[in-house]
Amino acid sequence: MATSGRAATSDELVTPDRLTYLVKQLQEALRMRLAEITAHFDLTPKQYTALGVLAEYPGMSAADLARVSFVTPQAAHEMVTILERKGFLTRAVDARNRRCVEVALTRAGARALAKCNEHVAKLEAEVFHDVSDAEQARFRRMLQACVRAASAPTRVPQS
Repeated sequence: MATSGRAATSDELVTPDRLTYLVKQLQEALRMRLAEITAHFDLTPKQYTALGVLAEYPGMSAADLARVSFVTPQAAHEMVTILERKGFLTRAVDARNRRCVEVALTRAGARALAKCNEHVAKLEAEVFHDVSDAEQARFRRMLQACVRAASAPTRVPQS
């Protein structure tokens, strides 16, 4: 590796084998491919994620949508406004808590989601072509376990 202050040459650049780096590489590659897919349907990957979440949990609040879509409440509010303008979702005041706004998919939103899902399924089939169904199931469980562990509160060592 470059230690003398000179830039590394291309044959010196080695991809780290750290799992965190490989996960990030996969995430970035998938994010780029997902952006290509969603752009065809006038969506961003985060908007696509939000539509998917709303299909699974209709009537959730914008605040809950922010949490599960990996965006800030402010970004979720902007996203909901944009998706509402596009006709992909509606907002309504929660009858039980008038300070809470519920968000739900429209038929147009469900159609856009279904079309994106078809293309994302093809992407997943392409990416996992050489991975058996059993290996995919195990990989899914492993990733879920890793997400749970990474999401747990940080334990600060006692000195």
